[in-house]
Amino acid sequence: MRFEVKIESDGGGGFTASCEDPQCTGHGLSPANALDQIREEIRYRMELCPCTTVNDQFVELDIVSGL
Repeated sequence: MRFEVKIESDGGGGFTASCEDPQCTGHGLSPANALDQIREEIRYRMELCPCTTVNDQFVELDIVSGL
């Protein structure tokens, strides 16, 4: 499944990745860290219950705004 993600500098030396659907954010010291965080957050939100898992290949990010 593909998700549109916007990544921006947070002005304090870090980066924020945000997604509107599902509405969530990820923060990191680099753009790659922020994207890893939001990917994990999306996977977490897609799980139906703690007993199910969503594999890494299920979440694909489309960066709609770059640095």
